[in-house]
Amino acid sequence: MKNKRWGLILKMCEETSFVSTNDIVEKLNISEATARRDLRDMEDNGLIVRSYGGARLSENVIQEKSMSLKSFLNIEDKNKIAKYAASLIKDGMIVYLDAGTSTLEMIDYINAKNITIVTNGIPHLLKLSKKNIKTFVLSGFVKSNTEAVTGKETVNQISHLNFDLAFVGVNGIHPKTGFTTTEEYEGEGKKMAIRQSKKSYILADNSKFNKLCFVPFANFDEATVIIANKVDDFDFSLINYIEV
Repeated sequence: MKNKRWGLILKMCEETSFVSTNDIVEKLNISEATARRDLRDMEDNGLIVRSYGGARLSENVIQEKSMSLKSFLNIEDKNKIAKYAASLIKDGMIVYLDAGTSTLEMIDYINAKNITIVTNGIPHLLKLSKKNIKTFVLSGFVKSNTEAVTGKETVNQISHLNFDLAFVGVNGIHPKTGFTTTEEYEGEGKKMAIRQSKKSYILADNSKFNKLCFVPFANFDEATVIIANKVDDFDFSLINYIEV
């Protein structure tokens, strides 16, 4: 319940430069005490900055949303996508699990036995360990805001591995550029994982469509997109997709 409230508050903050406590109380139908407590806790987590009468997004997450912020956005869609994606993993498979909140959610739904997961996601490690899933973690530099391992060495390691399935996150899906992300080595890692996999899937909530980021990493014919529902202003005939 708290996560859903936080997600709605963050969405309000994204839409306007400042959100008042009164607006939060009215739109979320909660008490003023609950709204103030949420804002205080969100500020403690580095998501927002409080000021008199309301709050705005933290400067640290405006440029590129951090893992902590992303985990509260589009929760219901991400859960649907994650649950379906996890069902595609079968016993004995070797799977690449990209960094990101959607792939992180997948771990809760993985039931396949005797699998090996290769990942560059730091938060993924604890979840995988608790489920006793055999895990290979890639080496490289840790990108603090997304908690992803990235760099030349990361890409090189991926190039020497083979996967049955790859589940890849995305920052933007645009008709002119295909699948895109924000950083060069992260893009190279995604590209290599798709190249080394028998079958690749892109996990994408609605916020990713018609968005163009700096680094393209794959064409539309190189992976299948898993979505929870369609957006009205994107031509879905351009992509291979599964709606869950």
